Amino acid sequence: MKKALSALLFLSLATLNMGRAEATTESTAAASFLLFEPSARASAMGNAYIAIADDANATYYNPAALADFNKQSISTTFYKPVPNLASYIFSSFAAYTHPFDGIGNLGFSLIYTSLGKQFHTDSQGNSLGEFTSFGMGLGVSYGTHLFKDLSVGVTVKFVHENLSSVQVGNEQGKGAGTSFAGDFGLMWKAADRLTFAAALRNVGPNMTFIDADQADPLPQNFTLGVAFVPYKNEKSTFLVTTDVYKPLPDRDGGFFSFVTGWSNDTPQAEFKDIDYKIGAEWQYMLSEESAFALRAGYWHDEDGKRKIPTAGLGLKYNWATFDISYFIDNSAALRNVFRFSGGFNF
Repeated sequence: MKKALSALLFLSLATLNMGRAEATTESTAAASFLLFEPSARASAMGNAYIAIADDANATYYNPAALADFNKQSISTTFYKPVPNLASYIFSSFAAYTHPFDGIGNLGFSLIYTSLGKQFHTDSQGNSLGEFTSFGMGLGVSYGTHLFKDLSVGVTVKFVHENLSSVQVGNEQGKGAGTSFAGDFGLMWKAADRLTFAAALRNVGPNMTFIDADQADPLPQNFTLGVAFVPYKNEKSTFLVTTDVYKPLPDRDGGFFSFVTGWSNDTPQAEFKDIDYKIGAEWQYMLSEESAFALRAGYWHDEDGKRKIPTAGLGLKYNWATFDISYFIDNSAALRNVFRFSGGFNF
């Protein structure tokens, strides 16, 4: 039943959002909206961000980064992942972080993705009305220092996905599922201009929509990242970063997909699953309170047969920031995909 309900949703979420041209490991997962990366700054740098994450978006990318925050921070994002194919689909994200001296820092986040109205039909194709599909995640994050240069973090999330608000056929129940998930992060500042990071995200039990036999895994994934600043002076900073991303959803592994997901296929196929992301940012200080940034990146996804250049820019004035990103892709799915983010630090 869930598979019948989610045919359109899979097309919209798992395939198009990830920029993928064919079915991939993520397509087996429930709650694919959790893969909608929220930051326009990160998106402009090929989504290589876990070793940076120096704003409230750390609640999504790497909660360990929260340990270095000394101000309150707010981030918001809104974008349409497939404007040419389904303009009614949108995703939004909001996060807030608050520092606490001596005990670590807290963050709160909300991700909401709307797939708009869907049409409900019976087995003969007769219309039975409309329903609204959406996905939502609420998270609480915490980050702290274990040592001066080593921090850890965790995010606990409530996850709800509503594929259908009506019963389908002879199935008992409706197409809605609820679960919980955890993110775990690590960040090591190996040198003044060199940072290493790791993040394990969306660890949790399979999501049940009708019964346990039809439960689907959450989109668990593991990322390693590094960020390096090769050039910096009083006016400008040049940053390069890269992430290596491995999806880990495994229906049989369930909660422990982060273990079993490494070996549920041939070694060649497991290696093919890996995404490589690289990004760069040049920031120029216009004054003591304002700055301008140019960004570029590249996202290589062998499994989904996508190779996507990215670009964007950012503006900062006093306590406010504004970022925009663009996927340089001519495919029907990702053409004209802009992402906008705003933030405040106070």
